[in-house]
Amino acid sequence: MLPHNIPASIYFRRSLSQLAAARSSLVPEGFTLFSEFFDTREQRLLLTTALSQLDALEGKRVRKLQKEYRAKNPILKGSPLEGLFLPEQYYTFQEGHYDNVIRDYREMHISSWPESQVPGLTSILDRLRALYPSPDIQTHLLHLSSSGEILPHIDNVCASGVWIMGVSLGATRMLRMASTNITAPKIFDTMLPSGSVYLQRDDLRYNWRHAVLHPLDSDKAKRGQRVSIMVRDHRGNNVTNIQ
Repeated sequence: MLPHNIPASIYFRRSLSQLAAARSSLVPEGFTLFSEFFDTREQRLLLTTALSQLDALEGKRVRKLQKEYRAKNPILKGSPLEGLFLPEQYYTFQEGHYDNVIRDYREMHISSWPESQVPGLTSILDRLRALYPSPDIQTHLLHLSSSGEILPHIDNVCASGVWIMGVSLGATRMLRMASTNITAPKIFDTMLPSGSVYLQRDDLRYNWRHAVLHPLDSDKAKRGQRVSIMVRDHRGNNVTNIQ
């Protein structure tokens, strides 16, 4: 939660001069970005699988409409990654999260991937697993619409451990992190292109707020849908350093 005497709109949307003074070009300790971790083939397989998992939770009527659309609009070989997404009216996006942090989204938690059913998926996931600081994890799929966003927040410390990893698939968005130190505020911005993987851990996990900005809030962001694969450790894990 934000300090009671500082509204989110003031804290996170400072004047340009204040923001420039607070923003740091240095990568904060505890943050690692692999900007081109997955190639296009790997991204397509991950995105197709993630969307299939999410679509399975849709109601019968929506799934029927999706099937009819795909039959009339088959995906061509070599088509851009964005072409894997259906038009937004074929998804049931939620307007707001229960804690009002996420807007215009679909989400689900998954206990396992359908690796036996999707050839090539295991080798891709094994590359990602090699980055995990600890093995006991929980996985969350988050699908943002073209107008979706994640507002500044710190994750519930009672629900997860000391690190979180995010895989970006689809439209590029800006990740903004802001320290909770009001007397010496720091802000760090970085773009999350499709195929990138980032790791946020330790002090950065619980003493910095993070947000995925609305595309209109960043001149470098690309308007479009995106899916994030979010991997967190369970609370109480012993964490080893990534070299």
